Amino acid sequence: MKRLFLFGSLGALLTSGLIFAGLLDLEMAKQEQTTSQAEEQAADGNAGKTAQTGPLQLSLQRTYLCGGKTEEEIQTEQTMEQVLAEHSGWEIVSVEADRLVLHKAVNDIAPACKENGYFGLSAEGILTLFNGLPSEQKVVQTFYPLDMEKMENSLPKAEVDLLKQGIRVRDLAEYNSVLSTYDDFQVDAAAEAGH
Repeated sequence: MKRLFLFGSLGALLTSGLIFAGLLDLEMAKQEQTTSQAEEQAADGNAGKTAQTGPLQLSLQRTYLCGGKTEEEIQTEQTMEQVLAEHSGWEIVSVEADRLVLHKAVNDIAPACKENGYFGLSAEGILTLFNGLPSEQKVVQTFYPLDMEKMENSLPKAEVDLLKQGIRVRDLAEYNSVLSTYDDFQVDAAAEAGH
């Protein structure tokens, strides 16, 4: 009798799991269809013209290599078709009758990083990009732990001290140069796990 009850409960559990999985698949299909319809509406100039009743609110979101993000809000009289033609490399985030949100991954460092970005070390010895001097501890992006002993034995003291005080970065070339210089001193995760 107990076995029958267990098998019956197991069967009910499996059935409810299958029903849940089916509902999950159905919900995902609905989301894909909604996204697809929004992209079609935005790409279809006629749909954009008839649906748009006034000025278009355009939000341009940018994500930069350094982890920085910017968002620009614009009000334009252009149609969605015109805006999409001007921003052909951008990803559509959302589309509404009078609002369009676009996103772009920018292969550069953010304007804020160019203005006030410094590489330095966190208290834990992790290579970190800061907004301002490392002593201010305004973290923008963290990278990887550094083998301080190896670095101090390999580099001149002045260069190690410079990293501790903060290395100013003003452009993508400087950003990449610092990353490549200190990449050689990255703590090996496999070796760390073995300790």
